[in-house]
Amino acid sequence: MGSKGRNPPSHLRRLLPGPGMVHSDPFGLGIPPRPGPFAHSDMLPPPEIMEQKLAAQHVEMQRLGTENQRIAATHGTLRQELATAQHELQILHAQIGAVTSERE
Repeated sequence: MGSKGRNPPSHLRRLLPGPGMVHSDPFGLGIPPRPGPFAHSDMLPPPEIMEQKLAAQHVEMQRLGTENQRIAATHGTLRQELATAQHELQILHAQIGAVTSERE
């Protein structure tokens, strides 16, 4: 009630864009561009740095590919060993069943 007759703060007094009105900055106030002839392009790293990063990524991809092949080969070997162990276990269960039935 004490605010009667007072104007709202300045940020609430601005007109909102209506139909047909174009807002000068579609993303709000934002950060102003840096002064200088290359305001946005100077934020990009030099081409040499980009090339080094790409080369490092390529080496990392090759290392990961080699490691993936090694892990895949190990996985295949372990699957074969598991299948062999399961087969041997089935044979042992069958032999145990035969011995148990002979005793009875």
